[in-house]
Amino acid sequence: MSSAIHLLKLKCLALKLFLYRKIFIPLKAEQIRHKRNIKIIFVLENLGAWKSESLYLQMLKDTRFNPLIVIGRSDEEDDCNNLRSYLETKKYIFKEVGYIGDSLWKDYKPDIIFYQKPYGGIFLNNLKALFCYCPYSFHNSIQDWAFKTSFIYNSWQVYYENPTLCDYYTTQLGKGSKNGYATGIPPMDELLTPKELLENPWKGDSTKKRIIFAPHHSINPENWWQSSTFLETGEIMLELAEKYSDKIQWAFKPHPLLRGKLEKIWGKERTDAYYNKWENSEWSQYESGKYLGLFKYSDAMIHDCGSFIEEYHVTGNPVMYLIRKEEGTHDWNETVDEAYRLHQFGKTKEDIERFIINVIEGKDESKDKRIAFFRNNLTSPYGKTAAENIIECILDKKAAHKMRYKKFSN
Repeated sequence: MSSAIHLLKLKCLALKLFLYRKIFIPLKAEQIRHKRNIKIIFVLENLGAWKSESLYLQMLKDTRFNPLIVIGRSDEEDDCNNLRSYLETKKYIFKEVGYIGDSLWKDYKPDIIFYQKPYGGIFLNNLKALFCYCPYSFHNSIQDWAFKTSFIYNSWQVYYENPTLCDYYTTQLGKGSKNGYATGIPPMDELLTPKELLENPWKGDSTKKRIIFAPHHSINPENWWQSSTFLETGEIMLELAEKYSDKIQWAFKPHPLLRGKLEKIWGKERTDAYYNKWENSEWSQYESGKYLGLFKYSDAMIHDCGSFIEEYHVTGNPVMYLIRKEEGTHDWNETVDEAYRLHQFGKTKEDIERFIINVIEGKDESKDKRIAFFRNNLTSPYGKTAAENIIECILDKKAAHKMRYKKFSN
C-alpha cells in the first residue's frame, strides 16, 4: 500500500511540474514583461559561490527591478556568518531565513528567484515564482549529474557563456527543455573587474611571491566528481609551504565543504591543527570568502578544483593542477579541456617543488597563451556585459529570442 501511495505521489508531482513548465511559466513570463516593478530575490547560502553580484548591482540601477538578497543555510553548509559580514560591509539590503528549502514565495512574493546551485528541491516549495539560473562557475562537466537536474529542467531561463556551450548543453537536455540562453554569465563580469578596484587581501611581506593552495572537497569515494588529491598532497603542501616560507606568502583557499569531510576521516583535532597552521603562521593565511582580489594580487596557484580551471586564467599567472594518477580523458567540454591543458601538472612532491621554484625564479613560458584563452573564450557575447544581456533576456522577448538556443529559436 505504501509503495502504491508513493508511486501516486510521484505521478502527481510529475503532472504538477509538467503543467508548471507548459502553462504557468509562459503565462508568468508574459506577465513579468509587462510589470513595472519586478520582484527578484537572490538566494545565497555560500559567499564564495555568489557570482551573480554584478547582476544584482545592475538590477539595482534599473527602475523596473526590485532585487532583494535572502541568505540561509542548506543541508550541505551554513555560511551565514560570512555572508552577513560581507553584505553588511557592502551595505546591501538582505533578509535571513532558516532553511533555504522552505517556501520563499510565501514571505517575499517574488516574481523571479535566482538560486546559486543547479540541484536541490528549492523550486518545489516555490512554484508561484519563476526560476532563473546563473551558474557560480563556468560550465565544465558533460556528465548528466552536472546539468540534467530537475532544477535546470524547471527553470524559466538558464544562462550560458556563449552560443557554443548553450547549444551543446541544451541539446543534451533534449527538446523538452527550451530554456537555454547565450547571454554570458555573471562570473565573466566579475573576473573583468580591474585589479585596482579590488581590495588586496594578501598579508605579510609584499616582496615575496604569493601562491594560492586551493584543494577541492571531493575526498570521499561517493563524491560525484572525485578530483581532490588532498589526502595525498595536503601534508606535502604544508611541508613545502613552510620550507619556502622565506620566499613565498601562501594563501590556503580550500573548498568550503572540505573541512567537514576531513573531520570524518582525520578527526576534528588533526583537522583543526592543520587549518590552524595555515591560518596562524606568519607566512600564510586562510581564506574562506570572496577570492577575486586574492587571485588578481597573486603570482601563482596550485589546485585541483574544477571551477578554477578556467577562472584563474584571468590572471595570466602560472597554475598547477594536482593529479593522483596518469590522466586520461575527462568528462569535460572542449573549452575546459583547452583551459586544463594550459596548466602544469603535479603528480609528485618533486613536481610541486619544481613548480614552486619556477615561480620564485619567474620562469613562465605560457603566459601569453593563458591570457589569449581567457580573452577568446570567457568574455560575454554581443558587446555587452553578461548582466546587461540577462536583463535584456528577461525584459525583452525579441532579445531573448536572439540569445536563445539556435535549434529551438524558430
